[in-house]
Amino acid sequence: MNGRKILIADKDPVARQKLAEYFRGSNYQIETTGSAAYTLSRILQKQKPILLLGNKFDETISAAELITLLKRANQELRIILVTDADSPEALLKVREEGIFYHALRPVDQDDSEELRSAVDSAFDGLGDAGPALI
Repeated sequence: MNGRKILIADKDPVARQKLAEYFRGSNYQIETTGSAAYTLSRILQKQKPILLLGNKFDETISAAELITLLKRANQELRIILVTDADSPEALLKVREEGIFYHALRPVDQDDSEELRSAVDSAFDGLGDAGPALI
C-alpha cells in the first residue's frame, strides 16, 4: 500500500460497498462509514485528506451542512461529492462551500473511471502520504 486512504462516507450500505470494491484493487486503503459524526471525527485526525462523500447520512445533517463543517475543520480538505442527483440550487450551495469535484453515482465502468480520475487528481500535489475519504 502506498499510504493513500479513502473513507467512503454514505448512508447507503450498497453504494458504500460498490465504491469500496471498485477502489480495493487500486492500492488505496479503504474505510467506510454511514455516519456524518464519524466522518468529521476522521477528518479532524487527518493532515491532508481527500473525501468522497455521499449525500445522505443517518444523522439529520445535509451534505451541504457537513461540507461546511468539514472545510472549517480542515481547509486543505478536497471533497468529491458523489450523488444520485441534486437540484441545481443544492449543487450550487455545495460548490460554494469548496468541493473539489461533483460526480453522479457510478452506474457503469465509464462512470467509475471518471470517479477514479477525480480521486487521482485530488491526490495530485498531496504526496503519497495524503489520505483520501470517500
